[in-house]
Amino acid sequence: MNPHAIITGASSGLGLASANALAEKGYDLTLIARGAQRLINVSDSLRSQYPNLQIREVVLDISNLDTVREFANHVNQPVDVLMNNAGLMGPDFSLSIEGIESQMATNHIGHFLLTALLWGRLNEARDPRVISLSSVVHRKGKINTASIEEIRGSNPASYNRWQRYADSKLACLYFARELDLRARLTGSKVKSIAAHPGWARTGLQANFPHPLDPMAQDAQTGARSQILAAVDANLKSGDFIGPKFELWGDPKNIRGSRRSRNLQISAALWKTSEDLTGIRFLPDSTPKPSF
Repeated sequence: MNPHAIITGASSGLGLASANALAEKGYDLTLIARGAQRLINVSDSLRSQYPNLQIREVVLDISNLDTVREFANHVNQPVDVLMNNAGLMGPDFSLSIEGIESQMATNHIGHFLLTALLWGRLNEARDPRVISLSSVVHRKGKINTASIEEIRGSNPASYNRWQRYADSKLACLYFARELDLRARLTGSKVKSIAAHPGWARTGLQANFPHPLDPMAQDAQTGARSQILAAVDANLKSGDFIGPKFELWGDPKNIRGSRRSRNLQISAALWKTSEDLTGIRFLPDSTPKPSF
């Protein structure tokens, strides 16, 4: 049986580059994206290139928690890689169906729920991994308490699109770190690994062109960090993979910001994420100091 990878945001950019790389390595794929036609085109192309693989496409908005639940209920095979890649960057203010600001709903909350619902299928795999996509701008994130009010972000008067993006990517890194701690405490073999692409040109920048964009990495180069996180046998749960020169360079294990290692905030974010999704997912880790 081939290993099986689920990739969100798989129809373009980093997700598409990851899908191509994992197909080349012999993974069956479940590809998730919001836009139907582009996703179908991508899936058809991969099926023609790799006729011996199972390639499935699922049209899904990860910020819509009911559709996440419906999808997860129909996953009936082990999951070797869950790549939580889908993202929004800097949109106008809007709320998800559940009343959560769209960037946080897409970049973190929807993926928290998806991971929780697929936890059993991940534990059925031989070397399962959850890959959480952060960003270099997590360093500008300023999550203070991770309260429901702060994470929901439902007040348009306080919305700063770029701060909110940074906060959502810090949340992704907090989630990866807390998932590692809780998985190990429960004896799970699932590895939680975070990754970021550095400065890469993807569909996220389409509405925000910049004169220096030609200097950025292309999506294939930027995706090397998350691909390495998915397949490198030497990586450990809790690792964070990014370019060695922060914006560019070969992927390597990095530390991330000091704020991202605040274990009290990561635990508080976990509890808030449970409350917002209505699911209890892995027991709390023991009290731990910030470092």
